[in-house]
Amino acid sequence: MREKKDLLPAQRQNLIKDFLIETGFVSITDLGIHFNVSEMTIRRDLDELERQGLIQRTYGGAGPTEPAFYEMSFKAKYFQHAEEKQRIGIAAAGLIREGQTILLDSGTTTDLIIKNLENIHVTVITNALNIVSEAMKYPEMEVMVAGGMLRKGLNYMMGPQTNDFMKTIRADVFFLAVEGVDTRAGFTVPDLYNADNKRAMIKASQRVVVVTDHSKLGRISSSLIIPLDQANLLITGKEADQGIVEELCEHIEVMIV
Repeated sequence: MREKKDLLPAQRQNLIKDFLIETGFVSITDLGIHFNVSEMTIRRDLDELERQGLIQRTYGGAGPTEPAFYEMSFKAKYFQHAEEKQRIGIAAAGLIREGQTILLDSGTTTDLIIKNLENIHVTVITNALNIVSEAMKYPEMEVMVAGGMLRKGLNYMMGPQTNDFMKTIRADVFFLAVEGVDTRAGFTVPDLYNADNKRAMIKASQRVVVVTDHSKLGRISSSLIIPLDQANLLITGKEADQGIVEELCEHIEVMIV
């Protein structure tokens, strides 16, 4: 295996992209130290990634241009629009009733649903390990976990085994997390297999509630989950653009919090 300082530019640039997915920001100084190369070399790498449209240069480093086209890590997402996501989590938790079976998608917003849910007797079904960890804190909750292949860094299980599990259960409501919401493109995510798993969850549920912060509205990612009118409710923050909200309301009920 090559030493870090002997990496080809393309190899080093791919690793820089991985850092962005993991952290949401990279600094020139840290990258230079990590790869044992000059800051000038790192600047050339960042220039090339920016030319490809993959990053946006910032003072002293770089950040992603469009996270909708690849999945940032759970850690990186957690602090994005945190206050808004908290409001969405509270509103979504308020829709859950005693005795229901709820299906929770993976994601930082759905994580805040379980964190804001009172200790009531419900059955929680999920493919997300962080949600399992939270649900275990509530004695009154029954927990069912979908199997599959672990998507490291994003804390969820995926693949055909996940789909097979979803064929065996029925949920009253599915809280769906997305990366893009567009009137023509529908609800989208970056990963084809993740989109397929989400459709299996939708088929297993009587009602679909989409939870997403305002930054996803008007955005299109690469893999379609479902058209807007196949979900029952969209919950988003008051930061959302009013024009976009009005367009969405023609296709789906929207709750602003």
